[in-house]
Amino acid sequence: MKFSAVLALSAAVMASAKSVRNHYPVRRDGHKKGEKGQAQAGYIAGLPAGMTGFGVSNSQVTEVIIIWANPGAGAPTININPPAAGAAAPPAAAPPAAAPAAPPAAPPAAPPAAQQTHQVTVGGAAGLVFVPDQIKANVGDMVVFTFMSQNHTATQSTFATPCDPLAGGMNSGFMANPNNSVSPPPQVAMQVMVSEPLWFYCAQANHCGKGMTFSINPTAAKTQAMFQSMAIAQKGKGAGGAITGGTPPAAAPAAPAASAPAAAPPAANPAAPAAPAAGGEIQQGTGQINGAGACVCSVTCSSGSFPAVGAQGVGSFGGMAGSLPMAMMEA
Repeated sequence: MKFSAVLALSAAVMASAKSVRNHYPVRRDGHKKGEKGQAQAGYIAGLPAGMTGFGVSNSQVTEVIIIWANPGAGAPTININPPAAGAAAPPAAAPPAAAPAAPPAAPPAAPPAAQQTHQVTVGGAAGLVFVPDQIKANVGDMVVFTFMSQNHTATQSTFATPCDPLAGGMNSGFMANPNNSVSPPPQVAMQVMVSEPLWFYCAQANHCGKGMTFSINPTAAKTQAMFQSMAIAQKGKGAGGAITGGTPPAAAPAAPAASAPAAAPPAANPAAPAAPAAGGEIQQGTGQINGAGACVCSVTCSSGSFPAVGAQGVGSFGGMAGSLPMAMMEA
C-alpha cells in the first residue's frame, strides 16, 4: 500500500472520531422549564395588586425587603423573600397555610441575629394615619403593616418628594379592607436592611396630601413632622388657614343693603377694645420624646399672639379658633 493511501485512511478515521465526539444528546428537560414558568406566573398572580420591590419586580433597591404578604380572611401567607441571615420571619395574624413557593431571592446583606418586630396599623378608626407614624428600627428588624379600612398602601418614597414612589422601592400594593370587614386583616411584613431614614406614604387617592405618611429612623434634621408637612404642601388640596400663615378664603359677597330702621340714641360710649399684641415673634415651648419616639410638645400663647386675628378660623377647624384647613378633612 502506498504511503499516500495510508495517510488518507488515517485522516478519515480521525475525522470520524471527531464527529462522534462532537455529537451531543437531545435535551430532555424542556418540560421542567415550562413548569417553572407556570409556577412563576401563579406566584405573581397571588400577590397584591401593585406590589413591587426586591424579589417581586425587577427592583434592585434593597433598603427594605418584603418578607411575606397575607391578604387576610384566613388566606394563605405568600412567602416572598427569605429573612436575611440570622433573622426569623414574624408570624401573620392567621396561621399561614400552604402557599406557592416564591422564586429564590437571597437578600444581599446579612443583618445581625438580634431583631425586633414593629407593629404598624394603617388606616382604620384612627383615620388617614399610620399608627405609630414613626419608629426607630435597627438593621434586621421586622415591620408588620396591618391594613384597616378602607384601602391603603405602604409605599416607599423619598424625603424630598413624600407622595411620589421611589423608583424600584418597596410598595405593599393596595390592601383592601372595606369597613374593617376582612378578619384577620391584610398584612405585609418587611425587613429593614439599612440604618438610614426610610420614608413611606399611602398611595390611595389624595391620602398622602392629607398627611398619611410614615417614617423609619427620622433624624433631627429630617423629622417625620417635616416629611408630613411637605406631603401636605405638595399634594394637599389647599394651603393652610390664615392662622398658620396661609391665605384666608375669599369673603362671601355682602348681602344687598336694606332700608335700616331709625338709629336709636347712642348709649354711653363703650370702652375701646385693647389692641392685640403684635404677632410674628417666636414662642419657645417645651417638649420631650416619649417611648414611641414621638415628640410631646406644648407652648402657651395669648390670643393676641395669633396672626390675622380678624380672619383666623375662617374656613378652618380645630384648635384655638381653627388652624387646620377644611380641605384637609377626610371625605
